[in-house]
Amino acid sequence: MKTFMEEYGVIVVAAIIIMIIVVAATPIGNSIRDGITEAVEKLTAALNTTVAVN
Repeated sequence: MKTFMEEYGVIVVAAIIIMIIVVAATPIGNSIRDGITEAVEKLTAALNTTVAVN
């Protein structure tokens, strides 16, 4: 068992960390997408209300 952990322990820990990152990425990605979408909508609304210059 000791040699197994010495040999594959780093791989097991790395796999667990990667799984946690993948699971956490979906909600984080959704909140980032929502923030970007909101910012673009605000920018578009501000650009549509500018005064025309003759």
